[in-house]
Amino acid sequence: FFLYLGFIFLLITSLPIVSTYVGKFFYSDNYRISNHHKKPVYVLVPGAGTSFVSNEKTFPTPETIRRALYGIELSEQFSIPLIFTGSGDASLSAKYFNDEVRQIILVETKSLNTFEIPKNLKKIINVSDGPLLLATNPLHHRRTILVLKKQNFDVLIPDNYLKYTKINYSIIPSTSGIIRFNEIIYETLGLAWY
Repeated sequence: FFLYLGFIFLLITSLPIVSTYVGKFFYSDNYRISNHHKKPVYVLVPGAGTSFVSNEKTFPTPETIRRALYGIELSEQFSIPLIFTGSGDASLSAKYFNDEVRQIILVETKSLNTFEIPKNLKKIINVSDGPLLLATNPLHHRRTILVLKKQNFDVLIPDNYLKYTKINYSIIPSTSGIIRFNEIIYETLGLAWY
């Protein structure tokens, strides 16, 4: 019985259409709970970890790079500075993407998780400066918005945040469906923990 039940659960979670519909809970109404009537002052790019390679070299994960590129795009669109936040991934992103053109003003490296970001941001910027434009994966929006709002930060979600979302309505089982479902479980546990 448990073997069949496990097989059915694995089959259901491997369907990309399941993770697409379940994932919408995390970002479908975020645009409404963000304050989109103000002009953003900073683009906030939360880190998503680093990868260790041989010879003790570290590199940003693909998710960290995606968030950084999206943050740079938003920074250029609104002509506002970037804030990279996170532990080692923030400093790596700042080194990797900093040049004379981009306005990377702040790098916050004390935060080890999303919960610590607003506490450490308060040490380097004022809450009254204005809204933060969030450059992260839409699955991560709800948790990040709630944590920032709890510390009185005003948060904006970009109009085009859905372009960052992987929408897949396939009914063919795949590893990408399982990976996406794992991300949903991680966000659910994060929301419950916070």
